[in-house]
Formats: sequence, structure tokens, C-alpha cells
Amino acid sequence: MAEMTVIVPTRNEAECVEGTLGKIARACEKARIDYEILVMDDGSKDGTKDIVAGIAAKNGNVRLINRSEPYGFGYSIRDGIRMASGKYAAIMMADLSDDPGLLPKIKERMDKGCDAVVCSRFMKGSEVRRYPFLKMASNRLFNWTVGIAFNLGTGDASNAYKCFRVGKAKGLPVESRGFQVSAEILIRMKLAGARICEIPASWEDRSAGEAKFRLGNTFISYFVLFLKMFKLAYLGGKK
Repeated sequence: MAEMTVIVPTRNEAECVEGTLGKIARACEKARIDYEILVMDDGSKDGTKDIVAGIAAKNGNVRLINRSEPYGFGYSIRDGIRMASGKYAAIMMADLSDDPGLLPKIKERMDKGCDAVVCSRFMKGSEVRRYPFLKMASNRLFNWTVGIAFNLGTGDASNAYKCFRVGKAKGLPVESRGFQVSAEILIRMKLAGARICEIPASWEDRSAGEAKFRLGNTFISYFVLFLKMFKLAYLGGKK
């Protein structure tokens, strides 16, 4: 059983994935973290799967999971947590927008009793580069709203770069299909009494490959998530 599972969802990330997996592996090995990397691939057609398979053949800590439909970021994360052998499960994007160098600090906080660690882009000590204005504005609105409504203790619930205690995340009735999935897991854990922590993070928009995030659809999905979680927390909604 690994100490930490790193879940990396992919869909046509041939330009980025090799560098991302290499940096994750080096960060874990340098910190002597017993790790596994689950690459959850959603039907890539650009050679991503071949690249990952080649890496996995050389590094036994890397596993390629060829997912079947339905595809989607949320499904990949849900499957990744279900399949994780680690005590902790960290979510990282394949495009190198997240900093693998934070993994040792994340593990340190988890070892000290946190049930989830959020890598926050908006707290003191963090840095954001090349963030589109409309995406930033909608992000801040959502995070401000859910932070107050659910007393999350973080100002960046929407950032996918998080780590969860697998034993507490695995059994949650998570339903999200898209990018809002990690926020849903966080809120559900908080409602169940989990201890949420955050650390400052640097974030940079991708410089290669195609972005999968679509502002309009994602904003609606986050709004629906908020209503669903608000009903659960305050109106006795279905768990």
C-alpha cells in the first residue's frame, strides 16, 4: 500500500504528460514518499496512452487506467479515488499548471491530522500567472460563496489540486461529472466533520495542449453543485 496516490486525469495530453509524470515522480522520490501515480485516461487519440504506457514500463509506480465511457473529469477522479491504494489521494492536472513540488508539504499536513489539503491560489504566499479575467471573476465568486456557506476554511475550493484522506473520501456519494467534482468531495467531507487545511500554491495557465475547461458550462455546473450542497446542509436534502 502506497502512502500517496497521485491521480492524473488525461485526455489528449501528449504534449504535457511526460513532463508532468516525471516531475511528480522526482518530487515524491526526493521526499522519500512511497507513491503511485494513476493516469486516468479518457480515450485519448493523440498518443497520450502510448507515452504513459512507455513510462509505466520503466517505472512500476505509474499505472495507466484506460477508462471506458462515460468520460469526464469527474468520473476520472471518482474512479481514481475508488482505485487508489494510497492512504492519501492527491489530484493533479496533466498540463503542469500545478506544482508537484508541493506534494511533500501536502503529505506533511496530512500526516499531522488534516483530512483534506487544498492548494490555494488566493491565500498569502500564493501566486497566479496568466489567469483569464472572466475565469478569475467567476472563480472568486464561487469560492467566496461556498467558503461562507459551508465554513470550509479555504478560499479556493474550486482548485482541483487537493489531497484527500482516502478512507474518508472513498465512501462519499459523489455525483459530479465535471471539474466541480473536487469541490463536491471537499464540501461533503466538511459536512461529515472532516478537518480541512490549505497551503499556498503557485498556478500557471497551460502553455501547451488544449484546455478542456469551458467557462459557461462549468459555471452552471458549479452553481448547481452549490444549490445541491446547500439543500443537503441546511434543508435536509438527500445525501
